Amino acid sequence: MSLRIATYLWLGFALAFIAAPTAIAVVVSFSVNEMVKFPPDGFSIKWFAIAWQQELFWRSALISFCLALAAMLIAVPAGVTGALAIRRSSWRVRQILELLFMAPLLVPAIVLSLAILVGSVMIGSSDAPFRLWAAHTVILLPYVVRTTLASLSGLPLNIEEAAATQGANSWQVFWHVTLPLIMPGILAGAAFAFIISFDNVSVSLFLVNQKTPTLPLAIMNYVEYNFDPSVAAISTTMVVMSLVIAWIVERMVGLRKILG
Repeated sequence: MSLRIATYLWLGFALAFIAAPTAIAVVVSFSVNEMVKFPPDGFSIKWFAIAWQQELFWRSALISFCLALAAMLIAVPAGVTGALAIRRSSWRVRQILELLFMAPLLVPAIVLSLAILVGSVMIGSSDAPFRLWAAHTVILLPYVVRTTLASLSGLPLNIEEAAATQGANSWQVFWHVTLPLIMPGILAGAAFAFIISFDNVSVSLFLVNQKTPTLPLAIMNYVEYNFDPSVAAISTTMVVMSLVIAWIVERMVGLRKILG
């Protein structure tokens, strides 16, 4: 067996191993069985209707959507500002800033969650939505910074200098020159931020209460006492939503160009 064939076989095995759990969940979501069974005895879309008719799921989905949107709306401008600061700083300052903005990816989720929980208690705040919003905003920053930096890396500095020599002030240079050119990275970062926040479990687990369950945690609580395909239907819906968002961003700005 040639090295090329062996490489392709190993790649195919790796891809199948990664995709298999999602594929199984998608197949089970269309099952006619009353319990999770693979392969199913037949196919139906009834579990999608059953799942989304339950208040637990549609209410938690609405909470997750609002939380992801609110966190994204803060993380995107903050991340863009951070990326611009990194881009225009000296080498040593750039390293420090990159470390600070990438810290949420390096710090364990449990440490970050407990830090925010303790901090909110210390300031006398017991507002779970506020804690969730703050935590999700923090964990989204690195993704926005990274995608924006990817766009900035392909932006020649002399373009901004040329605009400045024509009489444009710094705000005009940013608004009319820099922002349109880095918009693909910003949109990609916003899409990633929304998806990551919507699907987050590790951070949300320590900060929610009974009145603010996010959709992933509602699914976890549901499967403790139920084992029907409605959970697979919800999971399939989330997978499709993520793929649609990624496809839209790819068609609009080109994710492959942003991600290198």
